Amino acid sequence: MKMKCLLSLSYDGTDYSGWIIQPNQRTIQGELEKALKAITKTTNFKVLGASKTDAGVHALDQKVLVTLEFAPNLDQFKGALNKALPKAIRITNITKPEAEFDIRYPIQKTYHYIINDQDDDIFSQRFELRWSKGLIDIKALQEIMNLFVGTHDFKLFSGLTSQEAQIIKTVRQIDEITVFRNSNNRVVIEFQAKGFIRYQIRMIVGAALAVYQNKHFSKVDLREKLQGIGEKSPIVAPACGLCLQKIKYS
Repeated sequence: MKMKCLLSLSYDGTDYSGWIIQPNQRTIQGELEKALKAITKTTNFKVLGASKTDAGVHALDQKVLVTLEFAPNLDQFKGALNKALPKAIRITNITKPEAEFDIRYPIQKTYHYIINDQDDDIFSQRFELRWSKGLIDIKALQEIMNLFVGTHDFKLFSGLTSQEAQIIKTVRQIDEITVFRNSNNRVVIEFQAKGFIRYQIRMIVGAALAVYQNKHFSKVDLREKLQGIGEKSPIVAPACGLCLQKIKYS
């Protein structure tokens, strides 16, 4: 009897080559499948992730649909998987989804990009961009980020090759971008949309910070690039600051 399980995963992506399984690379999906194989003593399972996070990117709420050939006790199954997984990867929740559930179609994904413009905290540097150019003006950065909200052609803010850009839709909608300081006084840039293209958020952050510093290009250049005019944005913000916060289905 086949059974589907919906997992919620948290992970520190620093030492991994992203979510999706790749030959000769340590990946989150690869480690999960290794743990599943060790527990079930079989490879007769299917794993499908909701978001293909890039190398070095973290997650608090990655969603994963696992199809098994048997029906496990979910609490025991969760505990066994967590014992078999590396310490940097944790299953925080496991449920049986509704029959009509489709992991490929979330309503919204929320990502945070975190910037530390305060201090040299070595204990958080794996999870934030260290900014040593003075305190960031939240209002000024928000004004730049507002340019990216709405529907635009993000092909010049993506890691897609020219061949991929002909196949993968690059006209996307970003529902909201909010810049704020969290309780640790870090700058948080929150992105909300149905989905994102490879490197899209990191390239947006890189370009926005360049405009904020009056380097490389201006707001006018950003507006042109969002129409697909000009060269691809050359700045990709480091992966360490990016975290998948939540995936919403209803």
